[in-house]
This record gives sequence, C-alpha cells and structure tokens, in this order.
Amino acid sequence: MLISEKVSSLVRHKRVDKKLSKMQLAETLNIARSTLAKIEAGNYNAPKRIYESVMNWLIEDL
Repeated sequence: MLISEKVSSLVRHKRVDKKLSKMQLAETLNIARSTLAKIEAGNYNAPKRIYESVMNWLIEDL
C-alpha cells in the first residue's frame, strides 16, 4: 500500500511535534529505522502491517 508524499510529510511533522527521534518512532511502530526513513521520504510501497501501523499512529490523539 502506497504511503504518499503527503502522508510522509504528516509522519515527519507529527514525529517532530512529539519530539521523537527516528529510532524512537521506529520502535513505536515496530519497524526498522531504515524503513521509517523510506516512509518519511515518501512514495513508499509498504506492506499492509506497516501501512496500518503508520496510519493508526497518525490518527492517535485526534
């Protein structure tokens, strides 16, 4: 499932707002830091589990 540049921008902004390092967020999402780097770069074709983890994290605290 494609993580678009818009979604990747939302991930970056939320991570910075919450003062999380890339490593901390990767651990929270249960993914490798290198995978998070791909997500934050945008246009990443993520497996369903990773896609769902990212989307669920984005909607937390809304």
